[in-house]
Amino acid sequence: MALPFPVLSDMELTAAKKYGLLHEKGYMLEDVSRPATFLLGPDRVIKWMRAADNIRPRPGFEEIFEEMRK
Repeated sequence: MALPFPVLSDMELTAAKKYGLLHEKGYMLEDVSRPATFLLGPDRVIKWMRAADNIRPRPGFEEIFEEMRK
């Protein structure tokens, strides 16, 4: 897709477990990752994170852009 940034695919839920985002038996009795949005700096350090308790709530573009401006 020639994206200017890396994309993480976490099929084994390794990152979800590391960042406390595992929702055990969260979908059809299967372990899944809770939805999360991260903003990383040029140094690849997490500058902001928003994690949801379920699949529905997600930060809007306005909230993300506001955090990027900080």
